[in-house]
Amino acid sequence: MMLARTWKFIWRWRIAFLILFIIAIVSLSGIQSWPDQARGMRPGNKNEEFFRYIAQELAEPHLCEKISWTALLPGGFFTRESYVRSACYDFIAGRTKNPWLCWKVKRYGVFSLIDDQESMWTCLGHAFHGWNGGIGISDGTLVHFFTEMGYDPDTLHIEGITPPVVSVKDIYSNLRFRPDILAQLEKAATAFEKTSNQTPADIEDAAYLDQFASYISKDSRWCLRIPQDLQIAVQPQKYRDWCLYTLATDTKNIEICRLIPLPLDRTGVRTSLRTQCAFQVNSPSWRSPGYVQDVPADDEQARRLLLKLNYQIPRAKDLPADQIEGAYGRFLDALEDPHPADPARAAARKRFIDRVMQLPNGG
Repeated sequence: MMLARTWKFIWRWRIAFLILFIIAIVSLSGIQSWPDQARGMRPGNKNEEFFRYIAQELAEPHLCEKISWTALLPGGFFTRESYVRSACYDFIAGRTKNPWLCWKVKRYGVFSLIDDQESMWTCLGHAFHGWNGGIGISDGTLVHFFTEMGYDPDTLHIEGITPPVVSVKDIYSNLRFRPDILAQLEKAATAFEKTSNQTPADIEDAAYLDQFASYISKDSRWCLRIPQDLQIAVQPQKYRDWCLYTLATDTKNIEICRLIPLPLDRTGVRTSLRTQCAFQVNSPSWRSPGYVQDVPADDEQARRLLLKLNYQIPRAKDLPADQIEGAYGRFLDALEDPHPADPARAAARKRFIDRVMQLPNGG
């Protein structure tokens, strides 16, 4: 009899302890940061919105620490207010399926059975099932904070993980649509003829522009301005011959094919560029692939050609905000989960996070 009473007593204490433990856990899940809250609760600000956005994009929970516990997200229909900082941890826990981050998620206010509340328990559900929610920010906000951190769209490519925002090759390629392009090519050719002490770079630049002019004017005389033996890195054929070949096949003009010289020793005539040119021009079934002006593989040479044609290269910072934001967005995408074998990407990510941490909290 005494043994039964003893076991009954022990079980009552176990049940009581379990209830107290559950109450303690539930209470801790909503504990508030009193030192912060002594200053009063308030809506989250732009800085905290940015910190939360970057933390979610890079899955970096320590960036959530930049958000004050006094910052609140507004509630809604059957949704209670919540801490911005809790929402930051909650998303990363769901994205990375890391339940340990849920210990950092705190419920705001008293427990409710009716309304949805951000809490450790909802976070554990997201961490278990996975979660792909999150926030976005406006183009202007992203550009503003990148500027605050010292990033410049004209030098962003120096980080080594994204190409230049302004592509000089694309600009050069699109010059063919300008109505004044032939006049500018003629001016550049005249200036070249007047240049003394021409360097190999000058001669190659002039050849590119001559090929461009032949494409615009459909006149083979531009090709014949190119030195007979000149070869360039992007084309295995002699460049004058290549210019004539593309112009002849594009215009279906057999007479231009005949301007391409045959091999001096007369060997390989059947496989020569002139023979290929004549075959394609005379073939009723062959269609030109639509040759356009050749674009240098080197950005620096493309810049020189643009300047010789008297066209200004736009600065990236003068582009519309949505294009600059797009460049910064691509930069952020490149920073996500850098591969260990890519030290440049890892270094750029570290520099970026360091700059974010140096921004004022704004609380």
